[in-house]
Amino acid sequence: MVAVSDIISYGRDREPRRPRWVRLTVIAACGSAALAAALVWYVPGLRHHSGQAKPAALATGLATQGDGSGAAPGPLPTKPALMTGQPLPRTSSLRLLLGGQAPAWLLVPSGRTEPITGLPGHGSYMFFAASGGWTAQPPLLAPLGCETCASGPQPVYYIADGSPVARRVGTSNAQPAPAADPGALWLTSYRRGADMGTAAGTAQEVSVTGTALGPRLRLPAGYAIYQGTRAGLLLVQVKADSGPFPYELWDPGTQRVTRSFVNVIAVSPAQLAWAPACTDSCQVHVLDLSDGHTREIALPERSTSGEGAFSPDGQLLALAVTSGVTANGNPARDQLMVATVASGRIAAVPGSTVGSGVGVSFGWQSGSHRLIADVDADVAGHVAADAPGQPEWQIAVWQPGDARLSTALARSPSQSWPVIDQGPY
Repeated sequence: MVAVSDIISYGRDREPRRPRWVRLTVIAACGSAALAAALVWYVPGLRHHSGQAKPAALATGLATQGDGSGAAPGPLPTKPALMTGQPLPRTSSLRLLLGGQAPAWLLVPSGRTEPITGLPGHGSYMFFAASGGWTAQPPLLAPLGCETCASGPQPVYYIADGSPVARRVGTSNAQPAPAADPGALWLTSYRRGADMGTAAGTAQEVSVTGTALGPRLRLPAGYAIYQGTRAGLLLVQVKADSGPFPYELWDPGTQRVTRSFVNVIAVSPAQLAWAPACTDSCQVHVLDLSDGHTREIALPERSTSGEGAFSPDGQLLALAVTSGVTANGNPARDQLMVATVASGRIAAVPGSTVGSGVGVSFGWQSGSHRLIADVDADVAGHVAADAPGQPEWQIAVWQPGDARLSTALARSPSQSWPVIDQGPY
């Protein structure tokens, strides 16, 4: 992980999004990843259509790989490049949330937009994945000179998948976090001006209609909620002296830590994945939070993963796998791979290899095994000269059994971008 104090700009010039940490104290907005109370977290999750892959398709697409040794990354790109595949059918009508100055739904591949009402003002909002949709919140502005100090409380809104209306659910001066229960989320508050690196926040679980669910909780000092799980709250330390940020699985009932992690790359209510430090032979570990059983997924030789996403049913884990080395010693390429959690078998997503400087966002459609990804076409060197001021994005769709990606280019309004994964945007 990079230092949480690193500032990443928010807007159309989103930087490559790996690793995913970013300050929430930026006025304009943010578009790469993070967490730490005034700092936020960013992992995948798209919530729209259904398109459940049949078991036979899963077997065809994934069972051909035994372990990571057989899932070699794609060829080394000679320059930043788009993903490759067949055209996305115009009848697909894929709906993606647009973050930025004008929140809306983007219809792909037609390029039409449908506005979202209920968000006051004309400024930018930060978007985060939530149960069955997304939350939106104005930027949190920390006091000058203290990047981890709490801002004033800001309203939090909920947008259901495909809904044209955002509804207010409460206030918070930290990142809203998904809850383990469907239709719920966690809102956390700190005393204004308190240093969240040492202060204790107060958390409240609420429904997506704003109804309080259970008592308020006092969190351990210096920690913020990353996500609610069936085994307790996964907390992350707001600031660390050096190295990876510690994560702790915390039982609100006993107020005790039951397990600790570093390098967490994917979380769902029922599962958690992390990638321990490694050299040539790297593995992703997946913990079943219901029974405590851990499985290992072997990555291709000399490759690593710093980001993942569980499918809605938990059967699959999509991974951004980085491998190869450039002349200056930096990672050379990124590729999407999908593993079957039960067997540990992993397969490369065809056509998904891009240069590591490009950055790919990815997530699963709600209730499906349909993987969605996007690339900033401008960063990849594909500049649309006929529409200045309108950023262009490559959207890709794939599910197990597909021999190729299905792709489309889509423009968004100025200072807007597709919301593909967990957020913030």
